[in-house]
Amino acid sequence: MANTLFKLGVPFALLSAVLYQLILKDAFFTTLGLFRTVQPISDFPAYRCRRIEDPVLQACEDMWFSERSRQLFLACSDPLARKQWLPAVGRLNVSGRALDDAIIAMNIDIPKRDRKGGYVYRILDAPGELHLLGLTGVDGEHGINLFLVNAKPSVDPTTGDIIDNARTGANQTIERFVLSPPSSSELRPIRTFSHANITTPNRIATLGLNAFYFTNDHGPHKAGLQHHLSPIRGTGNVGYCTSAKGCRTVATDLTFPNGLIRDPKDGYVYVPSTGKGGIHVYKPLEDASLEKVGFIDIPYPVDNLSQDADGVIWAAAFPKMRAVLSAFDDPLGPTPPSTILRVWRKAGGEGWEWEKVLEDARGEVLPATTTVVHDAKTGRLFLSGVFSPFVTVCEKARI
Repeated sequence: MANTLFKLGVPFALLSAVLYQLILKDAFFTTLGLFRTVQPISDFPAYRCRRIEDPVLQACEDMWFSERSRQLFLACSDPLARKQWLPAVGRLNVSGRALDDAIIAMNIDIPKRDRKGGYVYRILDAPGELHLLGLTGVDGEHGINLFLVNAKPSVDPTTGDIIDNARTGANQTIERFVLSPPSSSELRPIRTFSHANITTPNRIATLGLNAFYFTNDHGPHKAGLQHHLSPIRGTGNVGYCTSAKGCRTVATDLTFPNGLIRDPKDGYVYVPSTGKGGIHVYKPLEDASLEKVGFIDIPYPVDNLSQDADGVIWAAAFPKMRAVLSAFDDPLGPTPPSTILRVWRKAGGEGWEWEKVLEDARGEVLPATTTVVHDAKTGRLFLSGVFSPFVTVCEKARI
């Protein structure tokens, strides 16, 4: 009997060890942040941060900075509605969705003359119903092209009535608008990208005006059990679309791939993982397929990336994922911890380095940050969160 138990126990122990190394280790220590020490904001005196509390600047999941026009574009919503309707995390209560999502254009060089510490902004007019997630743009001399992830509810194609989105998932598309001139307040629609390979889009990385990469954070699984299991099974992917040839999948087996970027200098595509942490690095081939050339081993769940004018990558990370998930149900309650990271190429271009720039263990001043944007000209950081009821600006402290 003892010999039989021994024979059974050894394979079980080996299996347990393998599962721990492949799945549980990442889940416990990287994703959930078990035993991770999170620092207070006071440990980072190089910056002075302040909240900008404004009823318009809420639940801004993503941002993009136009260097040419000095405008920060924010994709904003309603914090309370986010917990009802946010397909990226399986929130599919159509009746609770916000109907006033908006793109905000903020001039970061013109402070508002009030006590809120904000900047002059305008709400951009856009036709149709928008349910905003990812946002990026292309600067142009005569106008700005914005590419948006629009997570509309699915409807019956015959009647137009909303159907059971908990079963079908949302009707997610990628929209291209133009703002011309850049000081305008009207977004003119150019094209809606709808394709069988655009299933759970999260963020876009453009190649000019007629082609782009994008992440499907849950791969092909829009709803149901497969959607919920996707971050465990690693079924996320990266797609590529052109105006002429449609869309195809160019990278697979990713764990909640999130806010990707494309470096305009070398063309490398950086894909962060919110599921397992770190950043996958790809080199585009001649046919736009992606060849993996590196992995930046960052032991944090990473959300959206951005890149400043100096080529430095900035990343929003979650030091305590459980606190973030809990805050979805109480977005106006205590703010969960946030971490801001800076990533750069090593001298000679061989590999990457990273460092922690800010962390806020008690949520004193940073939002539950999903995007951070750095203005290289002034050194300011702008931070926003998918369900946070405020945005934050951090300025370099005077010494």
